Amino acid sequence: MTKIYGFSFLKDGVRFDYPFVEAFTSLAGVAEEIYIALGQNDDGTKAILEKLPTIKIIDTVWDMSRMGQGGLIFSEQTNIALEKLREDHGHEESAWGIYLQSDEVIHENSYEKLREDIKKADAQGCDAISFRYFHFWQSHYSIAINKRWYPVEIRAVKLNSKVLNHGDAQGFSGFSKVYESDVYIHHYGHVRDEEKRQEKQKFLIKSIRASEKFQKYFKREQRAFAETKTLPLLLNHPAVMKDRIERMGESFSKSPSPKVYIVGNKDNFKEETLKKINALEVNWVDKLSLVPKEFKKDAIILEPGLLDKLLSRSKVPDSMESKLARKWDKDTFLLLKLSEKGVSFK
Repeated sequence: MTKIYGFSFLKDGVRFDYPFVEAFTSLAGVAEEIYIALGQNDDGTKAILEKLPTIKIIDTVWDMSRMGQGGLIFSEQTNIALEKLREDHGHEESAWGIYLQSDEVIHENSYEKLREDIKKADAQGCDAISFRYFHFWQSHYSIAINKRWYPVEIRAVKLNSKVLNHGDAQGFSGFSKVYESDVYIHHYGHVRDEEKRQEKQKFLIKSIRASEKFQKYFKREQRAFAETKTLPLLLNHPAVMKDRIERMGESFSKSPSPKVYIVGNKDNFKEETLKKINALEVNWVDKLSLVPKEFKKDAIILEPGLLDKLLSRSKVPDSMESKLARKWDKDTFLLLKLSEKGVSFK
């Protein structure tokens, strides 16, 4: 029987306005216990964590001499939680640990798929699982897609393995076989109060780069962020994000579109996906010529020919720009094409 646990690290969650309550609450939906390496803090983070279900807190003291050493302090803290989890549950057959950072959330609609993928990975002899990513940028309805944004990351590891977190805690090493899941992790780290975001970004740079190089890398980050390429993504967010999204001045639910024309084959998509299209009337047609003239401009063309591309331009690429990116799965591609025209998922 496959068993699922969670692990992570955290420090100053309130100070930097991390959505850690949302992150770990979402993880509790699939994990029996969640191990958190919690660094010293005086901002009330621990008191909040203690109220969350299934959380096991491991109090730690950060070695601040590690600041500026490539983010090693982050992977060290992550591995403290992972090793304690292994100590308690590593002997259990088919036990896995899901790693979520404190600004990452799992959608409740993905729980069943996630459990299925962990079972498949275990059956196939894998010791790590990679997940896809949505990186929300400055809005809960816009995602970053250019090269600097990672399209996939390992976020689940088999406890009975030699896999460890490494570097700046973004990835893992020591794995032998990776299962590629189509579950998306929702990364909200860049959707927060701008002052808090800047403060958090400065802390991250100081953690990774030597102090004398701070200004150089901070300016480089600012330039890179200014050049961020985005796409609209009008999806239904995880339920745990509702209060936060509304607190930040955005709507959690989108109004339905009156009428939508989609040029393509509806049989290529899951029934549950088709039901999510947030429109009062959805019309599927085989070709653009069948779309009434007044709706041609806003028609969603899934596989446009040369003439279609001229008549209805789209900025939705086949994937994110990173060389590591896989093509969007069909249902996500449909969502992106709909979002481009202002049509949301419900």
